[in-house]
Amino acid sequence: MKSSGMQIDMHGEEGVSMKRVHIGDVAAHAGVSPTTVSHALSGRRPVSEATRQRILLAVDELGYHPNLVAKSLRIQRTKSVGFLVVDISNPYYPAVVQAVHDGLADQGYVSLIGITYGEAAAEETVLREMVARNVDGIIIQPMSLTPAEIRRIVGPLPLVLISDHEGELHADRVQTNDREGIAAAVRHLNDHGIREAGFISGPEGRSPGTLRLASFRAAAHALGITVAEEWIEHVPFSRAGGLEAGRRLLALPHRPRAIMCANDIIAVGLIDAAREAGLSLPVDLAVIGFDDIDTANLITPHLTTVVNPAREVGAACARALLRRIERGPDGAYTVEALPTHLVRRDSA
Repeated sequence: MKSSGMQIDMHGEEGVSMKRVHIGDVAAHAGVSPTTVSHALSGRRPVSEATRQRILLAVDELGYHPNLVAKSLRIQRTKSVGFLVVDISNPYYPAVVQAVHDGLADQGYVSLIGITYGEAAAEETVLREMVARNVDGIIIQPMSLTPAEIRRIVGPLPLVLISDHEGELHADRVQTNDREGIAAAVRHLNDHGIREAGFISGPEGRSPGTLRLASFRAAAHALGITVAEEWIEHVPFSRAGGLEAGRRLLALPHRPRAIMCANDIIAVGLIDAAREAGLSLPVDLAVIGFDDIDTANLITPHLTTVVNPAREVGAACARALLRRIERGPDGAYTVEALPTHLVRRDSA
């Protein structure tokens, strides 16, 4: 429909203008140049305190809001970052998300959250969507795609991986020392005279379960603790998965004396199965988790688990991505490794 050329009155009931306020309007109202307004609001150049206060008053009185789209075109940045998480229902991930958000928001960035459920197709789809939205960088914990595959999808975009991948570096990386925490857990079992142990991991081939299972096997072998193949389970990283695997393991004619889980959510499901079977923890069965989510200290018995520092991981990711955005593609990729440790409670 063609425009009628009619002039529309953009004033509210009390005569307040509804048209967009521009930086020139603020400058005129404050009696300064638009450049001075820009310097005062950005902090890039010094402006006298009296002038700054006059400008802020004008901003408040006129209801000025910077045009972020126009600004992004000028500086070639959108001030947005993509963050791909596996499963927001697992309390570990919201803690990481919160720390990433806090670290980036301090620098004026907004975070766009994508959920992948650890599936390769979803990881690729969400990555491409983030690239199409012109984000300034991406943080992802990959579970199915390799770092090289991710780099091919995102091109030269600043990228931070939450990953234990030990091959060629294709991005800056933040990781936790899972081996350290799992070795401490296995030593704890050994110190309590436990000589037979099982492990409930995530789906086969999925990170981080793969590394955690391998670390468990190695630590148990070094101490002479038996880990029979029938005591290894692969299930979804969920409470239902832990319940399902726990029922199978606890129904075996010869079940393990202890079971470690690839994350705390699986461990909660295992405790459900132990309760169904009428077992007392840790007398009949020792259970150890991984992550130390808030739930670990709320369930009964309180869960012995490996502390996986979610907030520190998120903060490290935010720092790494900001450094890469400022530095650009030049310079060697970095790895920041964070420690883990066992927290002893009532389940083992």
